[in-house]
Amino acid sequence: MNKQNKINCKRLQPQNILAEEALLGYLLVNDIITNNIITIIKSDFFSLEKHQILYLNILNIYNKYAYMSITHLIYLLWQKQVLSKIGGLNQITHLIQKAQVLLSYSEKNSYIKEYIKIIYHHYTKRIFIQYSYNILQLSYINKISTNQLYNKSTQYLQEISKILELQTNNKLQDLISNFLLQFHNKIENNIKHPILSGFKTLDNITDGFKYGDLIVIAGRPSMGKTSFAINIANHIIFELNLGVYIFSLEMSKNQILDKIISIKSKISTNKINKKRITIYEWQNLHKTCQSLMKSHLNIDDNGYASINYIKSKAKLINSIYKKKLSLS
Repeated sequence: MNKQNKINCKRLQPQNILAEEALLGYLLVNDIITNNIITIIKSDFFSLEKHQILYLNILNIYNKYAYMSITHLIYLLWQKQVLSKIGGLNQITHLIQKAQVLLSYSEKNSYIKEYIKIIYHHYTKRIFIQYSYNILQLSYINKISTNQLYNKSTQYLQEISKILELQTNNKLQDLISNFLLQFHNKIENNIKHPILSGFKTLDNITDGFKYGDLIVIAGRPSMGKTSFAINIANHIIFELNLGVYIFSLEMSKNQILDKIISIKSKISTNKINKKRITIYEWQNLHKTCQSLMKSHLNIDDNGYASINYIKSKAKLINSIYKKKLSLS
């Protein structure tokens, strides 16, 4: 282990004991617990084991009696033989006193919200550290493949994203405000139409492709599903000048590219493969290839692509594309 790793090992995990004590003290002195705390705060969010134990038992009291009772709490802790583990009666008294000192009666709710944010923030950082350590340990295993390591790392990141989503406020008022804001931005930016597929019948049914849509093209084998999808991609690339990312589980990059070039140049793939084209067709083919080189087309023919892999790749390409737009 190098010097830097030794220093990192000696560092304390991200935590804020003061915020944890203030929140626990608040729960002890209040008869009624708010649903926001029950649904948001989990025992793992507390950095100290004694705080986790105390919080779980406070929840047990609330669930059983629908109000807070210090007497019942102390008896429950004593019955479970964990009273000394959380610091005894002195610790409970200390937490109550801490809450009374730190929390002003007039602004108690706002203070509690801030303490919850602080606890949440440090818990998230601890999760990042734990998952990063797990990924680091997996990287040293010789038998694990790169794809397995990547998929496992993606799973860890998804777990973190779930934790972060708990912090998102989805109140009805916020949703309506966001809707009005987005609607206003669309008018300001003169964005009047969604992305059209190029097939009028389909566009009349779907009203075009909109952000967040999942369009499934279903049918029996050899019905032309892939060709139909490539025709849509071709329209979006060349006619709308937008980016397209194709994930193929069957066809290779070259096969898909041949089809796109064939559709755009209006030359059959059979003629292209056999190199039996006229001078005019060659000029058209050359022009198509030049347009493709300037396009935002990406083809991924990794046959083992998982949902996690596709999701992470799409996010990566999207962020790169946005950066290019901001620089242009």
